Amino acid sequence: MPHPLTRRDLALLMPALATRPAVAELPTPAPYRWRILREGSEIGSHVVTFTRRGEDVVAHSDLSVTPRVLGVVVYRYEHRYREVTRGGRFVSVESWHNRNGRIVEARAQAQPDAVLLEGPGGSQRLPADAAPMSWWEGGRFGRVPLFGTTEPRLLNLRMRREPRPGGGLILQLAGDVEARVEYDALGRWVGYAVRGDDGSLVTYAPA
Repeated sequence: MPHPLTRRDLALLMPALATRPAVAELPTPAPYRWRILREGSEIGSHVVTFTRRGEDVVAHSDLSVTPRVLGVVVYRYEHRYREVTRGGRFVSVESWHNRNGRIVEARAQAQPDAVLLEGPGGSQRLPADAAPMSWWEGGRFGRVPLFGTTEPRLLNLRMRREPRPGGGLILQLAGDVEARVEYDALGRWVGYAVRGDDGSLVTYAPA
């Protein structure tokens, strides 16, 4: 019959247990820090950071555009966004969006047989593999249905893929969203350009 461990046995075991290697932690994605430029002049910033909670990765996105004339803010565009993924799959998202005083709040949650999206227009039941259009999640484009959170609904997108010089991919998007997005050979988001409502070119540059 096994002999029970005594207090002395435990005291002798503790140093050995303390020196055993811990289970390797899964890596946390590196953050993205962007300056937002309009025709070359800085008008805002976009920062995406990540934290890990066990198997979950939580992305925190903070976008702010506040162009100024003579020091006075003449337009305000803000987007606060929190998304959870697990094993690369979408779990949930919460979004707060301010476009010059028009506030839109949205949230979505993955269920076994659907994604439930809630916004100002009520609840929507989306396909089970649907996911938000998060620029840092380049692997979603063309693979799963994408939905927006600033205008909460499924998006109608057309995509053209081009090889990126030096490796990677360029996505040219048209339809509900018109933009040029770039990813390097490792899948990291490395470029973004879009036309503003006034036709000006808005681009991202590393901060």
